[in-house]
Amino acid sequence: MPSETFRKIFPYISIGVGILVYVLYYMSTQSWNEAQSEYERQEVQRRLAEERENQKLIAESKPWISDDGKEIYTLLSKTKKDGLTWIKLKELNEGMTYNLRKVESANGEKYTSNAGNLFWIKGEEAIFENDEKKKSNLNEVKKISGLFSYMADANSFKFCESHLQTSIAMLGDNANIEKAYSELNTSGKMVYLELEGAMIKVESMEGSGMIDAIYPYKFLDIENRSDCK
Repeated sequence: MPSETFRKIFPYISIGVGILVYVLYYMSTQSWNEAQSEYERQEVQRRLAEERENQKLIAESKPWISDDGKEIYTLLSKTKKDGLTWIKLKELNEGMTYNLRKVESANGEKYTSNAGNLFWIKGEEAIFENDEKKKSNLNEVKKISGLFSYMADANSFKFCESHLQTSIAMLGDNANIEKAYSELNTSGKMVYLELEGAMIKVESMEGSGMIDAIYPYKFLDIENRSDCK
């Protein structure tokens, strides 16, 4: 009798077990899909956050100019991959681009490549060394303000902060500075000037050796006033 009853209900048991297995499979599949979707969502958010951080870094980064003003390095990107930090560095005058990875350094940020190139940031200064071991000392471009005068192909610049006097090299954005100065119609008079630049070495006009000068990377503003206020 029990065996006869079992035979009668067995099909229903089989159907019930089948339904249970299907439900469990469906639930596990849904859980996996949800976990996969959450992981993919987090990955997308992480990549977007990295892209925003990279864009902000590039927007805020300033170029680096060699002591002679002939080399200008600018940061194109900074990314992380497989636990390593990579930067893409471009030299604007020659159009060369370098892919460099960050390495351990007790001082500043140091980046190298297998080809033997090196870029080492130390505060407001840096060095770049290529695969031929040619070394360039670099200065970071920064905002500079002071009093400027120009007359007969010669100029003078006095820093607002230190009151030290120097000149602006006839390189970079110098043509726009001279144009803006001439439009003020104040030949030979000191006026307020803002620019982005870096200190470099240039040949003195008298030919007596190298002197300090400002590389005018970018003209910012000029005002017809003789003070720094």
